[in-house]
Amino acid sequence: MCGLAGYINLSKNTFRIDEQLLSAMQQSLEHRGPDGYRIWSSEHHQVGVIHRRLSILDLSDAGFQPMFDAEKTVGVLCNGEIYNYKTLRKELEDLGYIFSSHSDTEVIVYGFKHWGIDYLHKLHGMFAMVILDLKNDEFYLVRDRVGKKPLYFSLQDGILSFASEIKALWQLPWNKKSLNQRGLYHYLTFLVTPAPMTLYQNIYKLPNGFYAKINNKKELSFKEWYNLAAIKNPYTAQDYKNEATCIKNIRSILHDAVEKRLMADVPFGAFLSGGIDSSLIVAYMSQLTSHVKTFNVSFEDGPEFSETLWARKVARKFGTDHHEIIISEKEAFDFFEKMVYFQDEPLADCVCIPLYYVSKLLKDEGVTVALVGEGSDELFCGYTSYANYLNVYHRYWKYSQQFIPAFAKKSLYGLASKIFPEKLNRLDILRNWAKNRPLFWSGATAFSEKWKKTIFNSHADSTPNDPIIEMIYQGFNQSFDSSHVVEYHLNQLKKHQPNADFLQSMIYLELKQRLPELLLMRVDKMTMATSVEGRVPFLDRAMVEYAFNMPSHYKYKNGETKYILKKAAEGILPHDVIYRKKVGFAAPTTRWFKKGIFFKPYFRDMLAAKRTEWNEFIDVSALEKLFDKNLDTKHEYALQLWTMQNLMATSIHDAL
Repeated sequence: MCGLAGYINLSKNTFRIDEQLLSAMQQSLEHRGPDGYRIWSSEHHQVGVIHRRLSILDLSDAGFQPMFDAEKTVGVLCNGEIYNYKTLRKELEDLGYIFSSHSDTEVIVYGFKHWGIDYLHKLHGMFAMVILDLKNDEFYLVRDRVGKKPLYFSLQDGILSFASEIKALWQLPWNKKSLNQRGLYHYLTFLVTPAPMTLYQNIYKLPNGFYAKINNKKELSFKEWYNLAAIKNPYTAQDYKNEATCIKNIRSILHDAVEKRLMADVPFGAFLSGGIDSSLIVAYMSQLTSHVKTFNVSFEDGPEFSETLWARKVARKFGTDHHEIIISEKEAFDFFEKMVYFQDEPLADCVCIPLYYVSKLLKDEGVTVALVGEGSDELFCGYTSYANYLNVYHRYWKYSQQFIPAFAKKSLYGLASKIFPEKLNRLDILRNWAKNRPLFWSGATAFSEKWKKTIFNSHADSTPNDPIIEMIYQGFNQSFDSSHVVEYHLNQLKKHQPNADFLQSMIYLELKQRLPELLLMRVDKMTMATSVEGRVPFLDRAMVEYAFNMPSHYKYKNGETKYILKKAAEGILPHDVIYRKKVGFAAPTTRWFKKGIFFKPYFRDMLAAKRTEWNEFIDVSALEKLFDKNLDTKHEYALQLWTMQNLMATSIHDAL
């Protein structure tokens, strides 16, 4: 695990690669790699790169990056882990390649040298990488299949700059900080800007499963090298023939996924909430290693979110070395502005706070690698909200869309708008129904389209289409309407799998948007803030491909969410751990905004302080009214307030 950054001159005018700028970039990423750094540059190739190192495999100096082949024709910087590197290394050694380290990164060097960019398909793991093909004067920026690791880039003044975090890009004088209105508009819906956008103009994030290529003519192009819907399912109908078969396969795949992620030359542990996902991971860890450290976090003023007793029960069953931390509102508040700094662009998920503190606890206990349970709910239909969407779709939406005339639907929507004018989010669902738009947009949304119009000061007419976005997502409608984000991905799914059912379309959307850009980024940013590497067994390639193609009736059955995974957990976990009521991993933001000693006054003070900065884009007076309305016990807008607090605490101008 590490941080990487650099820049490549794409213009015809050569210039000196400034190592002082590269040094500033590496300093800004020190938290991602406290074990040292390396700067490499080439005037001939007009490229300079940096790498901050968090030593996980091969702790010797041979593990530093960029890593080159013996002839210095291929160089690689990789943020992540290649879990099948030993198999790949043996294959390459049989072909005659000689390795100089025990690092997993070196297999990328020689694999690329032998097979070219198609070698990506052989790699199993999590990664964001830069490949320097010095022999052909070509360069690649690559993000892994699911998007476990971030990679940001910018193209300004003929210079392509890139980094693991946006803050490194601000060290370069040609990257100017200004607000991306399109990114802001979509953030208000999705709690994060959808890739390839960020909150900042001319700063982009490479979508999961994509790479960017700079050829020897200095031309930039993009390619989607992996799309879950487009690949041939490696599993056959026999692999799903009945529940017993699915249970057997899930157990086998998860066992292998956990075993791969215990690959480390440093101590490792696990985040243990006491829910089914983290508990299964700990169960398999206990089978594979003799000493498992587990870590749990809870809130002093959030007993409804505490799973401490369940975590203790699981820890006792598997004999782990268990550690706990309890966070107060004061501690959460003290970290808030640091959280905004580490996020780079807002991630409106309050889980960032407990994730940071449990990661810090883990680091304080001498642990560098943590296994986490992200991805299971998305793959196996684990959220109550998913069940609600499925019930609405199958009972009402599906058939009413076919048989109720358009004029009747529009009339019903118009009538509801007059009767329930304040139910903005629910009205938007009805509006989508009336306009034949998708029902499901995301597992979590803050402001509906109708609601956004009351707070967003639109400048849509003066915002031209972005050519970089068009290059990456060809045909994507860039107008100010967040339904286009949803429809773009659903159209891609339909192109590759026209018979995908509603649940599969929900899962596909989550794997293209919410999971890589919000949930996995909260893990990456908060663990890396404490120099810890987070690994996600449920998002192993084999598990993702098996679960995505599994018939939906195994995932949601008889009103039971995550049905087949719970069946697979039987006999491994205690029955009451498996079938207890789901408790969301969250923070008590509702309490903080209504009665909080610190967050409640902070929000009002922030609005006053930030009014001048944000008035051009956000109706701050409308937010003040929303805040006051939230104080009424009948109303609850904690998600919306947290979304706006994260946004307005973010700097959007160079001078700030």
